[in-house]
Amino acid sequence: MRRTIPLLLATLGAACGPASDKPLGPADSYVLLTTTGQSPAGFPIVREARPSDELAQPFGRLFADGFASEMLRTLYLAKALLANGVFDGRHFPEAARAAAADPVCLLIGTERDSLGRGLAFPRWLRDPVERLNTLWLGFTNSVATDRAVVQTLSGRLAALTIGLVSTGGAFTPDNSVEAPLADAYRMAMEVVAREWRVGSGPKGTVPFDAGTAEQRKLFADIRENRLVLTDNGAALRPADELLRDPRVAATVLYRLAQAKSVGQRVAPDDFYAPFNLGQMPAGISPGAILGSFRNFQAKLLATWGRAVLLGHPPGNIADLLDAYTTQFPAERAEAVRIFLVTTFAGTVKPGGVSIRPEDSTAAIAELADLAAAVTVGRRTLRDAVSPALVQPSMLPKKP
Repeated sequence: MRRTIPLLLATLGAACGPASDKPLGPADSYVLLTTTGQSPAGFPIVREARPSDELAQPFGRLFADGFASEMLRTLYLAKALLANGVFDGRHFPEAARAAAADPVCLLIGTERDSLGRGLAFPRWLRDPVERLNTLWLGFTNSVATDRAVVQTLSGRLAALTIGLVSTGGAFTPDNSVEAPLADAYRMAMEVVAREWRVGSGPKGTVPFDAGTAEQRKLFADIRENRLVLTDNGAALRPADELLRDPRVAATVLYRLAQAKSVGQRVAPDDFYAPFNLGQMPAGISPGAILGSFRNFQAKLLATWGRAVLLGHPPGNIADLLDAYTTQFPAERAEAVRIFLVTTFAGTVKPGGVSIRPEDSTAAIAELADLAAAVTVGRRTLRDAVSPALVQPSMLPKKP
């Protein structure tokens, strides 16, 4: 992972400013910027942030180690996918590919946490150079005192990552209200961020009382799988609600992302070509180089991006799982098992299996039978769901 601040020192100080149609730096890098005003078109006029700036220091620490670093590298994977991905002879729009060539731009000290498109760079004695398509994430001064900053930052990076992939690169401030499934991805990554260990003992994770009440509740609800139940926890929610609620989808994605049985399964070597991972040693899979977590991310993002590019984007978690397991059939049994265990098979069997602890032995056996039936195609993930929520284009083909 590289930082582009040294590269931009020369660029931003040049009399002519950076070219408006050339990348600011390597795509797999980030740059910290601060604003000095607005351009005639209303874009932030930016300069490099000094490493000694109070607001710059948390980013350097977070990107050196821990989950924010993993999430930043996942964003690099998403940008590489947009720039280089080709599915059935199609590639992403030229504008998306060009935007993916810029580094990740982080604007610190903004008035509010925000997403923007368009930056301006100062020139001597002339109007600033405006870059209309450069995306940036804005962070307020609270980043310096946020005790759950890794969750906050990872959530913002995750939203940008999946926003780019789920829209085929058309993600802008105007359409930044995430679709439910995309928001599920953001929530899942926040939960992983909060429990990701960077050391031993309690100090290795985010303190239990850190962050906002909303952040803490999100973590507890998803990690404890509370969202598949009614508010009083006494019953399983209806099938349509289970499939429609992005928080349930987030729970499934969180469990998939943490499952080594999924993350450690590598794809064929040519699958990783769009991600520009470089020449691998003989006999070493690019997926193994990525590691368990980012290997799963690469597979998920490519599956999602392919569906978008081919005109049938997933509308819910069952659609996404069908697309994923069609792409990676060897993982179908485990992915189906995780989904059914999480939802107590509530979208497959009307009423699902029993949630009562005293029935756990019988419920586990029934879940295994249902998972086997779904895996071989005798059942679908939507057998208990109303037809209005079923997208025929995403249904798995019968064997």
